[in-house]
Amino acid sequence: MKNIINSIIFGLLIFFVASCQEEELRVHFPTSMPVFDNAVVAENAITYGDSITLSVGVSDPLTPLSTLEIKVVVGDEIIATESVRTKGNSATYTQKYAVPFVAHMPQGAKVEVHLSSINVEGTAKDTIIENTIASRPAIPTIYLVTATKTVELKLTDAAKHIYTAEGLSLENQVSFRLATKVNWLKKIDWANPDNLIFGWINGGVNLIDVTINNNIVSTTGDVIQLADPTLMGFKKITLDLYNFTIKGEGDKLMPATAMNINTFGTVELSSTDHLNVTTKESWKSNKMYLGKGTEMTISNLADVSNSMDPTFFEVTGTNTVKFLGETGVYTVYYLPRLNYVFVEQTDAVYPNALWLVGVGMGPARTPGVKTSSWNWNSPLEYRFCRKVSEGVFETVFYANHEVDPTAAEPWRLTFGVKFMHQRNWGNEESSQNYAMPNSYLYSPSPNDKGNFNGTAEFANLPGIYRFTIDINNKTTSFVKIK
Repeated sequence: MKNIINSIIFGLLIFFVASCQEEELRVHFPTSMPVFDNAVVAENAITYGDSITLSVGVSDPLTPLSTLEIKVVVGDEIIATESVRTKGNSATYTQKYAVPFVAHMPQGAKVEVHLSSINVEGTAKDTIIENTIASRPAIPTIYLVTATKTVELKLTDAAKHIYTAEGLSLENQVSFRLATKVNWLKKIDWANPDNLIFGWINGGVNLIDVTINNNIVSTTGDVIQLADPTLMGFKKITLDLYNFTIKGEGDKLMPATAMNINTFGTVELSSTDHLNVTTKESWKSNKMYLGKGTEMTISNLADVSNSMDPTFFEVTGTNTVKFLGETGVYTVYYLPRLNYVFVEQTDAVYPNALWLVGVGMGPARTPGVKTSSWNWNSPLEYRFCRKVSEGVFETVFYANHEVDPTAAEPWRLTFGVKFMHQRNWGNEESSQNYAMPNSYLYSPSPNDKGNFNGTAEFANLPGIYRFTIDINNKTTSFVKIK
């Protein structure tokens, strides 16, 4: 141990001596400071989108130069930086820098060019050039151009650079670009070099680049999209051309008071059941704005009391139900083979939603049939849970826990499920963290990934059950209701 310590000390001494020798051997120059012989920006006034031309001459008669640091600033935005290697006792440099028209560019702002010349001894000389004034382009009108419509937005607040269009009848989902010039067809004038065209780049509204080759138009970025499924449509569009943001306003949808299965569209979905049998069949679906506590009249659906998911619907009459979920846009599915209605919000995630996936479940109807599996292809395979309150979720379904050790894959017959934070694999709630609701369920070892599994006491007790999970208190409830 003593030898190791001595070796370390000896090595450090050698390093220190070598460093001192290196410092003593290198050439030392007299103390001096670089001098800017010339530092100018040619342009006194520009419009955002133009460039400035910088010319710099720097010298130091006593000490060689090392680096020229350049930074172009407008307001609080750094729009360009560059580090230039300078050698010898004098150097010149000329460069153009684009001053882009982007968000937060004020009218009449100084374009500041910050320069720092550093010599080989580390001494720096700084200076700032600020003779250039930048102006915003004059845009009295800008056009919102979709595939089928063109809307004129007029400047309504010049001080804040706000443009608006009102009295519109746009859909509640619209894709478009913005342009300052349109042709006689009221379409974007792609060939006009003075046209400012805006699209969606890097997560926001920005100017796009346009290339035309053999009359084929290519652009950077994507179209801008506005979507609000809770609106009947957009009646007003507001563009903030200082912050480069755009928003739409319109009348709120009223929650649906009727559901007509015959108006649903057809969609082909594949489902894999607990026995690993995959079936592709025609479903019907529709997106609907459903309101919490709203009573709905159901038409063209037989046996409403046995055909509506009780997780989200309370039957109030022969053909009427009350919606129990939170107000919002839902995808409603109808499966003719089982005469059953499911609802879900496909993109909903915790803490606004919870999902249950596994084996041993099926729709809450009679006669009951198991349809679920460890898959996410169709509503037959999983359950979309209803948010009861903050951190509390529940779902109602048919459950059947069968135990047959002689089966080829016994687990496929059993009841085993897990709560997920999204409609797919990812974050989850492990049963290891929860108190079991009763003797019907247990939490196996962590090696079984924390599922809620059926016990021997739960075997051969099929029925419709309500499963509730309280994430706040780490408790669960599992109750047979039919």
